[in-house]
Amino acid sequence: MLSNIQEKYESLIKKREDLSQRLSARSSAVLCFNAGPDKWSIVDVIEHLIIAEQNLLEQLAANVPVSALDPGTRTPEKHQTVIKVMERDIPVDVPDESLEPHGGLTLDELCSQWDDIREKLQGLLAEIKPENDLVYRHPYGGPLDIAETLHFFDAHFDNHMRQIDRILTQSNSERHR
Repeated sequence: MLSNIQEKYESLIKKREDLSQRLSARSSAVLCFNAGPDKWSIVDVIEHLIIAEQNLLEQLAANVPVSALDPGTRTPEKHQTVIKVMERDIPVDVPDESLEPHGGLTLDELCSQWDDIREKLQGLLAEIKPENDLVYRHPYGGPLDIAETLHFFDAHFDNHMRQIDRILTQSNSERHR
């Protein structure tokens, strides 16, 4: 695996391990708590992260070169807007309905799926050569090269970790009423 890709991938692995450790002792009531009808639970957030990474895996496996895409759809401004929105925790709707969580799975089931996805992702990332121009198409940010893609997924993960922190705070508040 190329060193810049390896570094970003290892960061995602570490963050996933830290999250698993943080949530391992939580009750199902806490993991499934949601603060309202249109609010996600921690399990919903995790499922969304998994769906997004599955989408990444599928797109990378398709191996579509940037040259096959309309150059007008590739703008650094759109990518930077997406990153800024996530870094500032600006609430936005999920950009594509297919990325919505479906519910019904336990944290253990989701983590098992995530492990499988990460293993396959590692294999695909290991095959990337410096001349490869693989892309991920973000529904709003448009086509991204591999460095931009991994930057997006890092920011996406961090954004949702802060969301999980907010859910935990709300859950604790509700239990102490």
